Amino acid sequence: MTRTGLTPLRVLRLRDEPEAVIVLRFSALGDVLLTSPAIAALRAAWPRTRIVYAIKERFTHLVAHNPHVSEVVGLREGEGPWSYAQRLRAAVGQAQSVAVLDLHGKIRSKLLRACLPPSWTRVVWHKRDLLETVPVKLGLKPHRASMLFADRYHAAVEQLVGRTLPRGELRAFLGAGDAARARELLGRAGIDLARPLVGMSPGANWETKRWPAEQYAQLARHSLASGVQVVIQGSELERDLVQRVVRAAGEVQSADGRALRAVDLAGQLDLAALGGVVSLCTAFVANDSGPMHLSRALGVPTLALFGSTDPRMFSWTGHRVLFKSELACAPCSFFGRRRCPRGHFRCMRELSVDEAWLALQELLRGGARASLSA
Repeated sequence: MTRTGLTPLRVLRLRDEPEAVIVLRFSALGDVLLTSPAIAALRAAWPRTRIVYAIKERFTHLVAHNPHVSEVVGLREGEGPWSYAQRLRAAVGQAQSVAVLDLHGKIRSKLLRACLPPSWTRVVWHKRDLLETVPVKLGLKPHRASMLFADRYHAAVEQLVGRTLPRGELRAFLGAGDAARARELLGRAGIDLARPLVGMSPGANWETKRWPAEQYAQLARHSLASGVQVVIQGSELERDLVQRVVRAAGEVQSADGRALRAVDLAGQLDLAALGGVVSLCTAFVANDSGPMHLSRALGVPTLALFGSTDPRMFSWTGHRVLFKSELACAPCSFFGRRRCPRGHFRCMRELSVDEAWLALQELLRGGARASLSA
C-alpha cells in the first residue's frame, strides 16, 4: 500500500511527458474545486503538457481562470458522448501522445472514454474502497473517511505521472471582473465593505446537511448585534429558505446604534458573482456544500457545520468546523439524506448557536485554527 492508502503506483509507459492531458470532472461545484490541488501537482510535474479540462458548461467558470489549465471544454446540456468526444479530440489537435485523467469516475465519463482513441493512456481515480462503502450504505456503521478527498484526486495524478509528487493547494481563481461586480452588487444592497462582513449559505442539496434555519437566524442576529454586516445567499431553489432566515433574524440594533438587517441575495448570484461576493467576506458560514468549498478555496475564514457527512474528508487549517463527533450514528452517509434515518436529527439540531457564535468570533478576529468540536 502507498502512503495514500490506495494500491501501489503503476508506472505508465509514457516515454516523456505527454503533449496533452484531458481531465474529466463534470460537476459539481465542490467536487470541481477539490481537484485544484491535483491539477496544480500535475502542472508542476509536466509543465509543458497541454491540460484540457472537460466539465459541464454551467461550471466552466470554476476552472476557466485557473493558470494551470490550458483550455476548458464545456459539456453542453443534452450533448451525447460521441459529439463531446469529437470536440475533446479537436482540443488536443495533432498531439501524438495524449492521456485521459478521469477524476469523475461515473457512467458518463466511462461512456466518454469509450469514444476516445484506445491508444490514449487512461487513469481513473479511486473514490473509496468497497469495504469502506458497503457497511455505510447498509446502515451497519457510520462513515469514517480514511483519507482526504483531495488526496484521492492527487493519488490519481501520481498514478498517471508514475511518481510521488508534492501536494498542490486548494485554490479558486476569480475572473478579472468578478470582485468588481460583487462590490457593485453589495454596494447597491447597502453593504459597507469598510466594515466586517459575514456571508452565510444555509442551503445544501440534502436536508440532513442543513443546520436549521432558526439557528442560522440566531447566529445572524448575534453578528448584527456586534456590528457585523450579514449577507445570506442561496440558489433560486433555496429562496424560501433564505427568506425564512432573513425574516427570523429581523432588524437588530447594533452596539454602535445602527439598525442592521441581513441582506437577502438568494437567486441573485451566478458562479462568477458568488465567487466575487464570497471573496469580499471577512468570514463565511455554510453547511457541507459547494459554497463552503468555494469559501475555503478563496482563503476566506470559514465556519462549516456538519451533520450527516464526515468533515474528516477535508482539511480545516485556518477554518473551523462544528460536528457532533460523540454521536454513535454520525456521520450516517457519504452525501447526505432526505431525512434523518433515526428521526431525531441530533447531529445538526444540537450544534448550538452559542458554540457557532464563539467559533465565528474567533474567525472574525483572525485567530482560528482547525478543530473538531463536539
